[in-house]
Amino acid sequence: MQTASEIENKLSKIISGNDDINKHDNLQATDDNYMLYSPHPVGYNSTSEQQYIFQNLLVGYNPQNYSILDIGCGRADLYGHLLESYDNVISYQGLDFNPTMSTLAKQKHDVEITLGSFGITELKPADWVVACGFFTSRRNETEDEDLQQLFKDVDKMYDLANNCVSFNLLSPIGNKIQEGFFYVHPGLVMDMLIEKYRYVTVRNNYSNDVYTVTIYKN
Repeated sequence: MQTASEIENKLSKIISGNDDINKHDNLQATDDNYMLYSPHPVGYNSTSEQQYIFQNLLVGYNPQNYSILDIGCGRADLYGHLLESYDNVISYQGLDFNPTMSTLAKQKHDVEITLGSFGITELKPADWVVACGFFTSRRNETEDEDLQQLFKDVDKMYDLANNCVSFNLLSPIGNKIQEGFFYVHPGLVMDMLIEKYRYVTVRNNYSNDVYTVTIYKN
């Protein structure tokens, strides 16, 4: 098993990026490997940004000890991040509704993900249930309906988790609001979730655009 220092060194190298990783940032939509390696089809400006957000989603998580369920996993890049950072991942389960992403996950990371919609597809419980970028887009006609849907989905994640739920959201504070994206004030989220779940942290200190919410069950 890796020591904490070894893991920290690996994560630092991944986050800082290297030429081999960052070259994928410049892939064009017409390039053969664009869908497989570019960060843009899965919603990130750069590979380094993606890795940095992953790390902040997983504070306190160790895949050598805990199973994980990845909601809206896309091409399962979170699984790839874990494989690069740790010697062993005991159990990874990914869910995505897009068949193309399922194919890409198999090609890129040699992992089978579950194809289906969250809330409908039957899923196995996991120690950690996470959603990275899953709540970025508007899904309903009104913001109030989007907010209600968010809390319903968090309830479902909480029911599936043995230990922890972690997800990220877009912050409206100091940011230009773009049509089609879902923004929620971190203070509102914290008040609502603490009242219901009690053990909640909101990490709003690593990005101007995104913050992470973590709910602990024990």
